[in-house]
Amino acid sequence: MDQTNRPSRLLGVDAARLAAILGMFAAHVFNLYERESQGAYSPTFTGAVASGRASVLFMVLAGVSLTLLVRSMARRGYPNPKIYSALALRASIIAVLGMLIGPANDGIAIILVHYGLLFLLLPLALRLSRVTIWIVSASWLLIMPILWRPLAFAWAGQTLGHNPTFTDLLTPGLLFKDLLVTGYYPLMVWFGYGLLGIAIGRTALALPRTAIRFTAWGTGIAGLTLALGWFATRQFLDQIAATTKIPLSNASTLVLTGRLPRVTMDPFMAESAYLWLPTAHSNSLIFTIHAAACAVAVIGIMQLAVPHLGKLGRFMAGAGRAPLTLYVGHILLLPLLQDFLEPITIWWILCAATAVLGLWLGFSKATGPLEYVVRVLSGADSDPPDNNARSLPR
Repeated sequence: MDQTNRPSRLLGVDAARLAAILGMFAAHVFNLYERESQGAYSPTFTGAVASGRASVLFMVLAGVSLTLLVRSMARRGYPNPKIYSALALRASIIAVLGMLIGPANDGIAIILVHYGLLFLLLPLALRLSRVTIWIVSASWLLIMPILWRPLAFAWAGQTLGHNPTFTDLLTPGLLFKDLLVTGYYPLMVWFGYGLLGIAIGRTALALPRTAIRFTAWGTGIAGLTLALGWFATRQFLDQIAATTKIPLSNASTLVLTGRLPRVTMDPFMAESAYLWLPTAHSNSLIFTIHAAACAVAVIGIMQLAVPHLGKLGRFMAGAGRAPLTLYVGHILLLPLLQDFLEPITIWWILCAATAVLGLWLGFSKATGPLEYVVRVLSGADSDPPDNNARSLPR
């Protein structure tokens, strides 16, 4: 029996979405660094763990979700043209939503436009065989950070400086550069995370041995790349401090978090040593591989643990079934709360709202509000034609 065709939900994948959402909550609510009594900066737990990795996990899960959605629609009898038109509509709706809410919170780099474009482009890879998609995704993640660095340095400063909106369509060249290379989530690199998600989605995710492999390989590669990155970067801390014009005592924190007050790692991008940085959101070679491996490990761990947690597992998976609702909700809510409440209070408010949604979705057949709207508008909720044409990716 082909385990990849099981119709039941993968609770671990749903719970991994919850982990990604909570990680982004933390990165958007808490500071990435704090100032010590001696005047030096040190990373917070959020800056050391959640920043960069949560959004990468979100992108990898986009590829997984796309693969599972296509498989589900094909199983229900949708022909390929209908599947791909639904995917294109879904991508467009998410991108439009991102442009609509972008001006509401320019303090956060909103990922939805990039997420929508990812859904628009990734179906091109669905025809690839299982072996080929693994080769393509691994090659992309290894090669594109190397090609991206000199291009990003050459186009330095040619960025929107804000979340993409409809008015940016009037400057298509700048919008193209921002989305592809110079922005916070450059698709030139980040497309590889979606390809990795497709590769993961094409495996027998329901089998424990698959989850064990993902956990072992993901954890091993993540640990190895992090250690390698830090070992290599220690040799360049003096150079990093001089290039970015900060005290040497703050260089390690800058390398870890990617930013300090009015300071980023961008000036160091001209150096080939940039590729070795274990820095969140740097799109360096080392961090790209590290973050991808972390995503694989989280998916494996969740698939191993959550199905055995009973009602707690259903609760976790339920909250993870509404990532778009939770993401958009917290983007719109944060500007209303941040001027009046402490970060820890905002965190618990967001967690409470997530818990309520998890209880509702985990113990019912409902879907998240925005997920339902996107599903209906894209046509993925309509009745399939009465035919037997099914074309599952293999």
